[in-house]
Amino acid sequence: MSRTIVPLICSFLLLAASSASAFNITKILGQYPDYSTFNELLSKSGLASVVNNRGTITLLAIPNGAIGDLTSKSEDVLKRVLATHVVLDYYDPMKLQRMKDKTAKMTTMYQQSGKAQYDQGFLNVTAKDGSFIFGSAVKGAQRDSKLDKSVMNQPYNISILSLSQPIVTPGLDGTLEPVSAPPPKANSPPSAPPPAESPEEEEEEAKSPSEEETEAPSPSEDGDSPASSPDADSPASSPDADFPATSPDADSPPADAQSPPPSSAGKLKVSFGLFVVLASMVAAY
Repeated sequence: MSRTIVPLICSFLLLAASSASAFNITKILGQYPDYSTFNELLSKSGLASVVNNRGTITLLAIPNGAIGDLTSKSEDVLKRVLATHVVLDYYDPMKLQRMKDKTAKMTTMYQQSGKAQYDQGFLNVTAKDGSFIFGSAVKGAQRDSKLDKSVMNQPYNISILSLSQPIVTPGLDGTLEPVSAPPPKANSPPSAPPPAESPEEEEEEAKSPSEEETEAPSPSEDGDSPASSPDADSPASSPDADFPATSPDADSPPADAQSPPPSSAGKLKVSFGLFVVLASMVAAY
């Protein structure tokens, strides 16, 4: 008879162990109408069946009134977001209370997807003054999802905690930038180049001549109306300003020079004339 009882006991223990480790998250959340939308999203994304295959989890559920824009996300993005709300460990209020003003790092189901970057697969929970704040472990991510209450817990298999709003993890839509890089300092802007002249100033400078151009005499005025020209037809009064005001003939005297003195031949003629006159007067007497 003992041989019959031992197999029955072993079968009962195995059945008890399997039933204790297996659960149906859809049926569990179905008992709480305040989380009906969150429950539907788990089924829509296909994450509910993945959760049911886990032996130990903590589900961070969002009530209907705080679901936000989760209903408008694509199925792929929705699954990533919901995966960051499934912690691969058991946490209930008693375990959280033992943290005492500390910050703990939690591993989520999204970390196992192999797609997480920059700590996207981790959460930080901070205990302070009896409150617990959840947020993404990505550097610079907002952390403002507050623990409202514990919905249900079954140590040490499943715990459902209610948060005030969904956890925002940067880049789950595939547009993640290196958010770990520090932002530029606001008090040290890059040096600005010297201000360029306005189009009005450039146009004014183009229209107004320089001082040298204003003071220089006009070539046309100097050539057309010379102030000291003695004769407009004289070669000395040439209107061409590129050449000096000289006569084309180098041997000719300047225009303002006096008449040359009489030559020696002229003097001889005058003397001969006087001699003839004197000779005529002598012959007359």
